[in-house]
This record gives sequence, structure tokens and C-alpha cells, in this order.
Amino acid sequence: MSSQLRAVGCRGSLVFTQNLKLTQLAKSGRIEEAIGVFHGMTNRNTVTYNSMISAYAKNGRVVEARRLFDQMPYRNLVSWNTMIAGYSHNGCVAEALQHFKMMRKEGKDPDWSTFACALSGCANLAALQVGTQLHNLLLKSGHIIDIFAGNALITMYARCGRILTARQVFDEMVSVDLVSWNSLIAGHALNGYAKAAISIFQEMKKNGVAPDEVTFIGLLSACSHAGMVDDGLELFYSMSRDYPITPVAEHYACVVDLLGRAGRLGEALKLVKGMPIKANAGIWGSLLGACRMHKNPEVANVAAEKLFEFEPHTTSNYVLLSNIHAEAGSWGEVERVRVLMKERGVWKQPARSWIEIKNEVRSFSSDDSTEPRAAEVFMVLRVLNAQMRNIGHMSDSSLLDCG
Repeated sequence: MSSQLRAVGCRGSLVFTQNLKLTQLAKSGRIEEAIGVFHGMTNRNTVTYNSMISAYAKNGRVVEARRLFDQMPYRNLVSWNTMIAGYSHNGCVAEALQHFKMMRKEGKDPDWSTFACALSGCANLAALQVGTQLHNLLLKSGHIIDIFAGNALITMYARCGRILTARQVFDEMVSVDLVSWNSLIAGHALNGYAKAAISIFQEMKKNGVAPDEVTFIGLLSACSHAGMVDDGLELFYSMSRDYPITPVAEHYACVVDLLGRAGRLGEALKLVKGMPIKANAGIWGSLLGACRMHKNPEVANVAAEKLFEFEPHTTSNYVLLSNIHAEAGSWGEVERVRVLMKERGVWKQPARSWIEIKNEVRSFSSDDSTEPRAAEVFMVLRVLNAQMRNIGHMSDSSLLDCG
């Protein structure tokens, strides 16, 4: 009997060691080695499957993660949370919400982590009805006091345009942290309440909470959308002057957007060239977008060429540059962009949209003829398109046909 117990103990110890190795390989991004360890294991437990699902999801391989999830002999709460979080992390929000429903149908009670992931998905889709249902479930479950779930609620309501409800959730939370304040500031920024965002920032400081990098991204974004250039620049310079915060690329992108929206493209370009850090795609993208707004093809060419170095196959960058030149009547430049796209193998991917129908999140694309009543939808779109052209809201020169 003792020899049998020792054998069981040895197997358990081996599985534990292999699970630990699997987790470490997944965290370091060595996915192929992790797969090798997984397939080489003769004894697997739920932790083994959960670790491998997480590894697949973190590397963008959600199809394989789902296949393994379906093969599991037993799924626990961590299994469901891992799958839901994996879908959310990879932008498959509708699938994440669908798995939340499946989980409850199987009799599994969600915890604060499940709610946080599902609410994050609702925020990304602005799915207010589903998000409100999750809020009600959260109240019934008793997890409403959890700070992570509360922060997810703030973000969800703010992104759905219910900023007063977001503030109410914040005020009713048992305790708040820096993420709570940042979520509220970002929510006001997103909805165009720049002065309110700055007021919340002042309130946060009075409560003894020190800002971080994320705080200033929200504030700068708020000032940019509201055209508050002086306030935005003052906040930007106060980061390193009044706080031990060194501006990163995201902050510079906000300031470039701030100056660009105000038409101060020369200052924006000067700022980018004089930055102590290397400009990234976000910074050049902000400058290119401002060039479209203020019809500046010269600066647009500079920004686009730099942007193409970072994102050589991102269609929207080429389309944006082409539209800028089309509006300026530079048809030779438009043709140059077309040729460039063909040379680099860039093509327009069909866009996807999401909509809530009877508390269900549906996804569809413009070229999907299998959808019910697709012919009627296309007919309505053609009518609307014709009407917009007739009243001057759309011009042929602003569209790039890459088909």
C-alpha cells in the first residue's frame, strides 16, 4: 500500500513540475516549447489544460485555445475565466460574452474576474444592455464590492456614454484606487467633458492620490478633443516638472494630436523631430490624421513615409494619404499611392460591425451575403449612399477604391 502511495505522490510531483515548466514557457512566449511539453505529458490535470489554454490565448491562437477548452475532461472556474479573458484579449468580444452565457448555463457561478472580463468586452462594444444585465448580476452575486469589478463597471458605462452612471458607480464604491480615478477621467475625456476631467484630477490630488502615466494620457486626450491647447500643454510640461513622470510615446501622441487638431501642424512636426524618444506609429498616425483635417499634403507625405516604416501593410494609412492628395487635386500622388499599395500587397479588409439585438451581440461584415435579409440591407445602404451624394455629404474624390 505504501508503495502505491509513493507512486501516486511521484506522479503528482511530476505533474506539478511539468505544469510549472509549462506556465514559465508560456509567460516567456516560448509557445512551441510549451506545446511540446504539453503533448509529452502522460498525466494531465485541469491546471495543465488551463495553462496551455492561457498560453495559446496570449499568443493570439484563440482557435487552438477553444479546441483545447472543448477537449477538457473537466472545466473549473479558472478554465472559463481563462477562455473568456483570452477572447477579450484578442478582440473576440462577442465570443467572450457568449462564453459567459455558456458558463452560467453550465451552472458555474462567475467571480469578480469573470465579471471584469465580460464588462470589459461590453465596454469595447458599447453594449449597454448586456452591460446593465451584468451589473444586475454583479449586485446579486455580492461581487459588487470588489474594486476590479467596480472599475470595469465605470469603464463600461463611460464607453457607453452613460457618464453620470459611471460617476454614480464610482461614488458608491466601498473603496477606490488609482485605476478607479483614471477610469473616471478617461471616461469623461472620451465623452468630451474635458473640464470635468480636469476637475476630477484636482479632486483626486486633494484626496492624496498621486497621478501616473495613465492619468495624463486621459487628461491630454480630453484637452485634445476639446481644443484646450494651452491647458493640455501645461499638463504635459507639468508631468516632469511637478511629478516624477517621464513622458512616453503615448503622451507625445496626445500632444501631437492636440496641436494637430488646432491646425498647428508645424509645431507638431517640430515637437516630433525634437523628441528625446523615437517616434512610433501612434505619433506619426496622429500627425497624418491632423493633416487630413487641415488639408496639408506636404506634412502628410512626411508623416506617411515614417508611418509606412512601422506599418507597411496597414491599409488605412494608405487610404488616408490618398484621400488627402485627392482632396488637394493631386491625382498623380493618388496614383502613386495606388501603385505603392499594389507593390506591397496591401488590400482592403472588409470591415466588421457589432450590434445588440434582443440582448444578443451580433457581428457582421459588409460583404457577408449569408446574413438574413442581406439584400434588403444592401438596398437601404445604396439608397442612403445616393442621398448623401445628392446633398453633398460625400464626394467621389474622398474615396479610394482598392478593390
